[in-house]
Amino acid sequence: MEKKNLQSKVIDVLRFPMIVGVVLWHSFFEGIMGLDIPDSGIPIYHTTSFFISRILASVAVPLFFFISGYLFFFRTTFSVDVYKKKLKSRIKTLLIPYLFWNFVVLVGHWIVTVLSPVQLTSGAYKQVSDYTVCDYLISFWNINGMPVNGALWFIRDLMVMLVFSPLVYWCLRYFRWYILLVLGCIWLVGGTLEIPRMDAVFFFFVGAWFSITGRNFVADFKSFFPWGVALYFLFAIGTIGVRGADGFLYVANAGILLGIVSIIALTAYFVERERWKSSYFLISSCFLVYACHQLPLNMFVRILFKFMSPVSDWQFMLIYIVSPLVIILVNLLLYASLKKLFPHFTAIITGGRG
Repeated sequence: MEKKNLQSKVIDVLRFPMIVGVVLWHSFFEGIMGLDIPDSGIPIYHTTSFFISRILASVAVPLFFFISGYLFFFRTTFSVDVYKKKLKSRIKTLLIPYLFWNFVVLVGHWIVTVLSPVQLTSGAYKQVSDYTVCDYLISFWNINGMPVNGALWFIRDLMVMLVFSPLVYWCLRYFRWYILLVLGCIWLVGGTLEIPRMDAVFFFFVGAWFSITGRNFVADFKSFFPWGVALYFLFAIGTIGVRGADGFLYVANAGILLGIVSIIALTAYFVERERWKSSYFLISSCFLVYACHQLPLNMFVRILFKFMSPVSDWQFMLIYIVSPLVIILVNLLLYASLKKLFPHFTAIITGGRG
């Protein structure tokens, strides 16, 4: 299989699993406000959920930024005209869906706070029903650090990176890989930015560097299979042991770097042998599953907690496994139904995908 062909297929195969990773990240009960999670007595849940949602799934968003940076500069000589053309296309693929799905969540919050007989939100923040006009406007960008549809912070930060892409291009042309070293060190030790976040900046830069320098990242990483992949899983398991320790952040971030390379290498191995293939339906459904998962997931988990009142390990594990699975399946069904009934509208709200 040709290198360029392989790289394109690897990216396609990874799209839906990365979305699943984002859903799993948000499935971590400790990240959902208002839930009563005991510190002891449920060791299987604590270990399993932390390993899946906070170690393995932590690779998803950085990998998205990496691929986004790569694709933005792919096969083009960057210029003012190219910049304008690319930004114009992102209005359809990013900005319009971003505005729509934030609006949907605003309406969803209003419905559950005003009409629902059961409290389905955390109650930790100002209720949408009490918003001023200014609050409504701010909620589309940064309210409590996120847009109102929290998962869309990735799209928000990506749009910022795209607007400043000439600066990215200039830095990489003149400072080359040295700028990656500086940004990587800042990110590795926990350096922070608000908008865009530091992980958005660093991984977008890395992806852009591969593209601008004409490198094929799949060709570079695929030799990492199998020993590097095995090393990553051992490293990931070992990361559980340093949870809560002073150096956890450095270990976790190092694991993300190792995880990105490993996942690409693993995927390339099976794609090259035609054992893994992408699904057009799953690829085209990605944006809807991503944009429409967090609020329903949080509400569904709260409903299960209210009616099950979990106390044992198996009850917590059951909710942890069932919740993301149900939300993903419902969203896939929703996408299939919308695409069949309203194909043009569905294309608009998913950025022209599918």
